[in-house]
Amino acid sequence: MTAHKAAAWPRRSPLGLLIDGELLAPHWLPVLARWRQAGHGWWLLGHPGRGGPGAQGAIPPGCEPDGWLDASQLLADLLTPAPDSLGAGLPNRQILLSGSLSLQVLARELGLLTLGPCGGDQDLAPGDPLGPALTRLLAKHLTIPAMSEVSASLTPPLNEVTTSPPSPPSLASSACLTLRPLQPGDDTWIRRYCRDGALSRYTLNIPHPYPDEGALDWLRLCWRRQALGQGWSWAITLDDEGAEEAVGTLSLGRDGSLAWWVGLPWQNRGLATRAARLVRDFAFGRAHLPEINACHMTANLASGRVMAKLGMVDLGVSALASRPDCLVRHWRLAAPGNER
Repeated sequence: MTAHKAAAWPRRSPLGLLIDGELLAPHWLPVLARWRQAGHGWWLLGHPGRGGPGAQGAIPPGCEPDGWLDASQLLADLLTPAPDSLGAGLPNRQILLSGSLSLQVLARELGLLTLGPCGGDQDLAPGDPLGPALTRLLAKHLTIPAMSEVSASLTPPLNEVTTSPPSPPSLASSACLTLRPLQPGDDTWIRRYCRDGALSRYTLNIPHPYPDEGALDWLRLCWRRQALGQGWSWAITLDDEGAEEAVGTLSLGRDGSLAWWVGLPWQNRGLATRAARLVRDFAFGRAHLPEINACHMTANLASGRVMAKLGMVDLGVSALASRPDCLVRHWRLAAPGNER
């Protein structure tokens, strides 16, 4: 345990560790004390009808939890979080340590990270050291940087392809475009845009009719992907009074996969191309990915134009494995120096 130091845990944006009292091992207590010193919190979980967590009485001063909850209270808190509750804020800042597979499954669906003897994001049995497991889990967490255009009049790099004459100035083209991390509350505008059947018609992952919880479920998925090192997601915003909220989203996977959508009122203004340029440069310059790739439904010609403008290479058409009736066109762009 001496090899694990509290400095390995991020001090900003406190983390919450929820530990099943029946799994709490005495040799975890020094790690929990350092966890508290790093500015984070932890809670003990009990079970209805069994009283409080059995290990609570054996916890020495300085290691005490912030409180304890029973599993049913935890589930209610996570499903309908109050502003000052454990479930408020970013769910991927909460880590559940439990031996209950059903509780772990629900926690993952809600966006939490999990530790446990089976089925967790990281395996952890009561006899295992807690510090290294936490370090391995948190080491995967990706940072989502905000990215903004340097100026409103950007010129594309030489390797980009211009397929159409420049558009006349408009609100969207004159405003500075910024990509920011997704935030709690973004489900409101995401739901409003995605309920438009015209948006889902040419996108692969937006169902119609759009479910009430679809936006929140998608946000939780994005936050978990970020926490597990699987990808980045941003909201597309404009620095202009005419765009009070974000106008779309863009995601980048660890495998270089790009996916985006722009709300119907903001389409055909070049916003997807501008946002994708920022992410392409991030993928190659900061994330050091070997390539970016994307696909679109063959009828979605606008997305194809965006990919062509980025300099991506058309790889042809094939049917989706999950939807044999859906033909998609595939594109790829290798990082500079990685062409083959």
